[in-house]
Amino acid sequence: MGLIQENNDDIISGINITPLVDIMLVLLIIFMLVSSIVDLHAIKVELPHAATGQEIKNETVSVMIMQNGDYYLAGKKMDSSEDLRTNLEIRKKANPDIQVAISADKKTFHEEVIRVIDMVRKLDITRFAINVEPLNPSEN
Repeated sequence: MGLIQENNDDIISGINITPLVDIMLVLLIIFMLVSSIVDLHAIKVELPHAATGQEIKNETVSVMIMQNGDYYLAGKKMDSSEDLRTNLEIRKKANPDIQVAISADKKTFHEEVIRVIDMVRKLDITRFAINVEPLNPSEN
């Protein structure tokens, strides 16, 4: 019993998309897993609400005050308030028109916020703002 082969010299003009679909599904799964991991490294701050809150349009440097008293400057954790002051001073020398946005967790002591505002004003940084969440119209 022999194998009969036909001589078929026709050109295959169709594209097999099954491997492409397999690769796309694997990539989709990888992106979904990675995107859930990336969010874990974000610094979470619960901002208070204010009816007069506005978006800051100029380039700024952010100072975050956490509930436990930790300071972050542009997303980098500072070792102490003195370290924060030194880094702000360096940024002020590099850019005299620096603007600072202060974000404090709503459970942070008022004294900590005032201490940072004092620090900013002593460094002769006159353009600063306190970051808040806009108040919903239904909450007025």
